[in-house]
Amino acid sequence: MKSYPSFVDKHYALGENFFELAIPAKFPNHKLRFRNNRASKRIGLHKLSDDEWINHFGKFHAFPDVVHDPLVLKYHGHQFGQYNPELGDGRGFLLCQLLDKKNILWDLGTKGSGQTKYSRQGDGRLTLKGAVRELLATEFLSALGVNTSQTVSIIETFEKLQRNDEPSPTRSAVLVRRCNSHIRIGTFQRLAYLNQKENIEILLHHVAKNYFLHINLKSKIEHLTEEIFLESVKNIAASMGKIIIAGFVHGVLNTDNFNVTGEVFDYGPWRFIEFANPNFTAAYFDYNGRYSFGRQPEAALWALSQFGKSLENFISEKRIIEILNQFSEYFNVSMKNHFCWRMGIKDIEDKDLNIIMKVLLKESEKNKINYVSFFHDFYGGKNSVKDCLNTTYGKKYKFDNFLPITEILKDTVARDSHKDKISLIKNSKENLLISEVEKIWEQVDLYDNWELLNKKIKKIRNLGDLLESQKLVNF
Repeated sequence: MKSYPSFVDKHYALGENFFELAIPAKFPNHKLRFRNNRASKRIGLHKLSDDEWINHFGKFHAFPDVVHDPLVLKYHGHQFGQYNPELGDGRGFLLCQLLDKKNILWDLGTKGSGQTKYSRQGDGRLTLKGAVRELLATEFLSALGVNTSQTVSIIETFEKLQRNDEPSPTRSAVLVRRCNSHIRIGTFQRLAYLNQKENIEILLHHVAKNYFLHINLKSKIEHLTEEIFLESVKNIAASMGKIIIAGFVHGVLNTDNFNVTGEVFDYGPWRFIEFANPNFTAAYFDYNGRYSFGRQPEAALWALSQFGKSLENFISEKRIIEILNQFSEYFNVSMKNHFCWRMGIKDIEDKDLNIIMKVLLKESEKNKINYVSFFHDFYGGKNSVKDCLNTTYGKKYKFDNFLPITEILKDTVARDSHKDKISLIKNSKENLLISEVEKIWEQVDLYDNWELLNKKIKKIRNLGDLLESQKLVNF
């Protein structure tokens, strides 16, 4: 490849108070299993040959103009409500940063790239199954219009890993993700825990300069802090609204898994729901349902309150509370807008969406109303509602407690831009339940057959194209 894109060293320039230098793992072998040319095109890496790809993303050879070794990022965080000062990148690192043609900063971060100072008792590796699962999550979330990290690369690394939560020994991989930022709420929490006020101020200016570009860098630090905190509240609230409409359960919404820019990332025991059960959990170890489907907005607000506490040297408690109190408004606006987008309709009243969501959360599982089918059956508003209810298939919606939803949707109008796509979208229904994920993995694991995975990604991307999700998501 004759020319590379614009690499920058923004995070490296912060200094070693914010990272350790990584010693990447050396793997027995490398086989490229997935390369995301769509996501890599945005940052100018789509023309790499497969050999170059493996050299950079599997063997971690530095790109030209990258002046530093990979960076192991430092952070703390609350895990299921308990503060842990021993966190940090334990099986990943920041490989490099790039600017795209629009001058937007992107990170390339790894997962499964070896042990670090923060690995604790872990081996620093990622199972191939974990990589496949993260790929599926990011692809489907993207298709459903949720801002998420993009899985750029999966390279199988041919080690045999021991895990308690899947049959072992199991196959290994290294994953590379593209993210708008890897600065977490926990990044600020660590600095506050260590009483590093000066470094918090450095990080605040870094965030404003590189991620919230409309903020005036010449503002007093108190005003700068307010603006950054408000933007994080807005962005995280917006993401929560979208993942609820997408029917997604992240599973582990600890404060180290919240990116301050609001992008959703780092997927472990995620699930997409079959029914709108607010108590549905993704992680088998979430015994109290802290991060259940219906409690995710609550978890996000709690995480943001911890972010606010870490900024107390620069912003008053009163102002922190005032900003946090705006979370609900931004969440509700996001949820309503995304509901209309996913339903293919023009605007509805706030009170109508409240009614719809209450009925779905109460009646969906009890009456076997499939969450994804609901959006596809009624996609496009009133005409679709009438057509569906007049079929034998539509009888499942004809019960008294569901009537408030159909009455509301009978008055909705299709968005002009999607009128010619209604039938295509209705016939392109996709979900990603755990049973299907396991079948996809079974083909990979037992037969080294990647066809089912590739077909699923193709179908998911087709749905995203029909929905025009590229207008909402940075592929």
